[in-house]
Amino acid sequence: MPEISIITPFYNSEKFLEQCILSVIEQDFQDFELILINDDSKDNSLNIAQKFAQDKRIKIFSKENEGQGIARNFALNKAEGKIILYLDSDDWLEKNALFEIYQKFKKDDCDIIFFNAYKFFEETKQKNEYRYIDSYFLKFKENIFSAKTAPDIIFNTGGLPFRAYKKNFLIENNIEYSKTRFIEDSQFYIKALLYANKMSCLNQYLVNYRVHKNSTTFTQNNRINTIKDTFFVCENIIKNSDYFENKKIVNSFLDNRLRQLFYYFSICDNKKEYFYMFKSIAKHIKNTYGFDFIQKNTQFIRLNDIIEKSYEIYELKKRFLLTKIFIKHYF
Repeated sequence: MPEISIITPFYNSEKFLEQCILSVIEQDFQDFELILINDDSKDNSLNIAQKFAQDKRIKIFSKENEGQGIARNFALNKAEGKIILYLDSDDWLEKNALFEIYQKFKKDDCDIIFFNAYKFFEETKQKNEYRYIDSYFLKFKENIFSAKTAPDIIFNTGGLPFRAYKKNFLIENNIEYSKTRFIEDSQFYIKALLYANKMSCLNQYLVNYRVHKNSTTFTQNNRINTIKDTFFVCENIIKNSDYFENKKIVNSFLDNRLRQLFYYFSICDNKKEYFYMFKSIAKHIKNTYGFDFIQKNTQFIRLNDIIEKSYEIYELKKRFLLTKIFIKHYF
């Protein structure tokens, strides 16, 4: 039985998949299995994966195209490792990644371990350090924490996969990705952060996170109903947990969801439709959690404008403010 299972779904990933696979095979730590899930690729991805099929640590499965979330859930049921690491097919590991993750789990016996990453911008080939863990690390360093001990910052991280998990923790708490093809990781990490009793930070850069124009975030930015449904699915996770009466945890959750909502507002195609979807959620937050939370939110002015104004007035005010800033800056 391997110590670590790396789970990598792929769909039309021929450009990057070999680098991803090689980064696992060439690890300093060799007690692993790599589970590759072909999500009905139409390009040469499967042939690339099969070049490595002679390595008994590599398991290849093919299934109909249902999205990354379902593929990851499928792979988790096949995994034999004690530790689970999700690695996207366009990303790759630093050579010491598995060794450092294994040693950290051995030392702390955590449910979740967080680490840093490099952001690699495909078009410019620029590689930057991404301090993903700092929301926790600045307060706890490499010590143990949980939602109970970090209630006000527990959801300060995003859903990016710079974490490793104890497999039994995921199975016992039924932590799964959603069946949607878009923002499928939200319910997974909201539930994982709530239910983990022990989490810790590994202050190293272990993954290279590739940013390119074909990544899911940039090509599927107009799925408005999915964004709305995801908010309420995640809210129900909070409501059904032991923490719904903990105001700090609930506020951290709402801050997290609002950051996501504002982000997708900034990149979506149909801004008017998105605005009115956002308005319905903002009104729900106001009615459910009170105007006090909205006033304390760092996005208070923009959030209140969404609640109170029409789309046309909201856009007019935004353009006026941008013009005012431009004139002040240049004149």
